[in-house]
Amino acid sequence: MIKTAIVLPLALVFVLSAAGNVAAQTTVAPTAQKLVDEALAKHPEVVIIAMHVAPPHQNDYLIVASNIGRIGKKADEDDMRVINTGKSNLEINKTGNHFEVELVLQDQTGKTIGAAGIVFNYKPGDDKARMEKVAEQIRDEWRKQIPNKESLFEPVK
Repeated sequence: MIKTAIVLPLALVFVLSAAGNVAAQTTVAPTAQKLVDEALAKHPEVVIIAMHVAPPHQNDYLIVASNIGRIGKKADEDDMRVINTGKSNLEINKTGNHFEVELVLQDQTGKTIGAAGIVFNYKPGDDKARMEKVAEQIRDEWRKQIPNKESLFEPVK
C-alpha cells in the first residue's frame, strides 16, 4: 500500500455544514501530519494514528493530524484523561479487532502538549505488550522532533 502525504501551509480550514454555513474552524498542523505519515510508513503494523493537540490560541484539544481524517474533532473523555493524568489508556475496541494505545504527547522539554492514539489490528492472543512498546517508541521518536507545541503547526521543512 502506498501512503502519501499532502503538505499544506499553515492555514485555517473551514468545515461547511449541510446548509453551506461555516460550522467549525480548524487549524491545519502540517508538521504534525508529517510525523504521523512518517510513523505509519515506518511501522506498517500500525493502522490508525490520531494526534490530539490544542492549536495555538485555542483551549480545546482537537485532532490536528491523522490518517483517518476527523481533523478538528474535539478530544473525548479518554483523550482528556490521558492528557490530564499522563497515564496511558490501553484497550481493545468494542468489536474486538483493534488494540488501542493512547499516550501522552510531549515536546522536547517534557511538557505535555496532547495525546496520541495509536491503533493496531488485533485478534485474541496477539502480544499487546509488544504493541504498547511500538506505540511508546513512536511517541518517544516524536518527542525528539517536537521542540514545542507550536512547531507542529509550522510548514513542513
